[in-house]
Amino acid sequence: MATEGMILTNHDHQIRVGVLTVSDSCFRNLAEDRSGINLKDLVQDPSLLGGTISAYKIVPDEIEEIKETLIDWCDEKELNLILTTGGTGFAPRDVTPEKFPTFPFCGLQKGATKEVIEREAPGMALAMLMGSLNVTPLGMLSRPVCGIRGKTLIINLPGSKKGSQECFQFILPALPHAIDLLRDAIVKVKEVHDELEDLPSPPPPLSPPPTTSPHKQTEDKGVQCEEEEEEKKDSGVASTEDSSSSHITAAAIAAKKHPFYTSPAVIMAHGEQPIPGLISYSHDATGSAEEPIPDSIISRGVQVLPRDTASLSTTPSESPRAQATSRLSTASCPTPKQIRRPDESKGVASRVGSLKLHRKLEELRDHLEGNVKGYSLRVNVQSRCSSKENILRASHSAVDITKVARRHRMSPFPLTSMDKAFITVLEMTPVLGTEIINYRDGMGRVLAQDVYAKDNLPPFPASVKDGYAVRAADGPGDRFIIGESQAGEQPTQTVMPGQVMRVTTGAPIPCGADAVVQVEDTELIRESDDGTEELEVRILVQARPGQDIRPIGHDIKRGECVLAKGTHMGPSEIGLLATVGVTEVEVNKFPVVAVMSTGNELLNPEDDLLPGKIRDSNRSTLLATIQEHGYPTINLGIVGDNPDDLLNALNEGISRADVIITSGGVSMGEK
Repeated sequence: MATEGMILTNHDHQIRVGVLTVSDSCFRNLAEDRSGINLKDLVQDPSLLGGTISAYKIVPDEIEEIKETLIDWCDEKELNLILTTGGTGFAPRDVTPEKFPTFPFCGLQKGATKEVIEREAPGMALAMLMGSLNVTPLGMLSRPVCGIRGKTLIINLPGSKKGSQECFQFILPALPHAIDLLRDAIVKVKEVHDELEDLPSPPPPLSPPPTTSPHKQTEDKGVQCEEEEEEKKDSGVASTEDSSSSHITAAAIAAKKHPFYTSPAVIMAHGEQPIPGLISYSHDATGSAEEPIPDSIISRGVQVLPRDTASLSTTPSESPRAQATSRLSTASCPTPKQIRRPDESKGVASRVGSLKLHRKLEELRDHLEGNVKGYSLRVNVQSRCSSKENILRASHSAVDITKVARRHRMSPFPLTSMDKAFITVLEMTPVLGTEIINYRDGMGRVLAQDVYAKDNLPPFPASVKDGYAVRAADGPGDRFIIGESQAGEQPTQTVMPGQVMRVTTGAPIPCGADAVVQVEDTELIRESDDGTEELEVRILVQARPGQDIRPIGHDIKRGECVLAKGTHMGPSEIGLLATVGVTEVEVNKFPVVAVMSTGNELLNPEDDLLPGKIRDSNRSTLLATIQEHGYPTINLGIVGDNPDDLLNALNEGISRADVIITSGGVSMGEK
């Protein structure tokens, strides 16, 4: 466990979640568990909670089974969060939240969540009820309970897919900080509290610049519905929601706390007055308009669009208010939809990159308010796993290779040691997340969670040798044989004084016997006439209690950790998973690696050689090496020494892969 003052890795920050579906019909396979499966997806979504599913189970509407599972997940598995779905309504068997009184004469049991939790969290239950009532008046029929047991937060959600998803989203903004509090993550909790105290009060919203064009004015201050937006598109009117500093500062806290969680984004700026710290680029192909673009700092998920060219739409699942969490540095905002008209200024320049928002936005705030009041800032976080349709990418490079005489004579990039390079990569690489796989597909994978045994091994007292199950107190002497115990069968007879039972290796020990004497220490006295059965045997040695018997749980005890998180799985680990009956395991996702070669001189291996050309071998070598280690690869091919081609290839790699490896183009040549 991490202690105060320690530097936590991204793995330490992962939230371990259990999803418990309470449903008679799902338990009997009469219905599909849509809500439970959906909750698992929501929990693992990096744009929401980004947690890991460490436990999933379906139980009937039985109080004791619900209690047993909750207690096991809290006390044994030590999960951070448990989401239950179902059993919160008015039906007679909806018993998930209840804490019934105990009536000794009628035998009524205590039950479920309220009996398990040690402290209630009424604010979360209230948030779900209030949110549900805003959706439907039937929300008043839900009876959710939220509470804490040990360091585990338990949340009761409705049984429907829609209701459980909505209620999960209502409480999502507070979940990461709540779990940090339960973990006693003092440093992180203090950081959040300090930063919230330091945040300034939101200033008045930015006002649009004066204009005489009716197409650039809007009096709507609220959120426009999709239907209204579509109508305004036809008339050329674009509406947008003013951004307050709360959008910026909420994202600033998250970006400052978790700088490793970065994702592709773009800044688009367009105005007459340049902003300090920015440089301008012009695009001759589209006109002479100059567009101020950040020099070395690119927005982390921030899009700056002219008010008259941005239209924001809001769906129920995309709240217009930024919902920052201390976990994933996300702000739940709609993605701007761009509407362009022929008379607009041209040549919008953009660059792709990442930014720690807080410092730069605080520096630019005053100047933005004075010179760029016609702009709206929105925060939108994307990841490779989410849709790429809303990510605006530059299609033209800002690199100019035509001015050969002005090229660098010394490399502007200092040499870096291998150790420092490795440290930089490890520090800046985000965690990809985890996935559940079948144990048979586990070769070469790395476990993301500890694996615990579901049963004892052996599950019964088992014989270590072929011989006879005896009573040690009987000592040596002649004994009657009452039967045989073979592997795979449970004997029904009990060994009494003066009796023994023949046993084979691995067979269960019968009741009454407490030792095994190997066949080598016996003599056969009497057999059946046809020789098919032993009737009497002489025991030649004194047995001691427990001799040659493997007791229950001798090899593996139920609940024992058999494989630790971080284990690199090979044949023996897969065999152990089969032994303990764990057929699905949570593993770290493999990164997708894209490889490209650069250079005008390169040809594909199957091409005939041409003057001045050579065949590309680096790409084949790199791809084969990566595939040898089991990683999925993408072949980006050969890219010529052209900045636009290289930029487009990199954009393709960013959209499809987690890692990009390039070969060539790093010397002092002008290209």
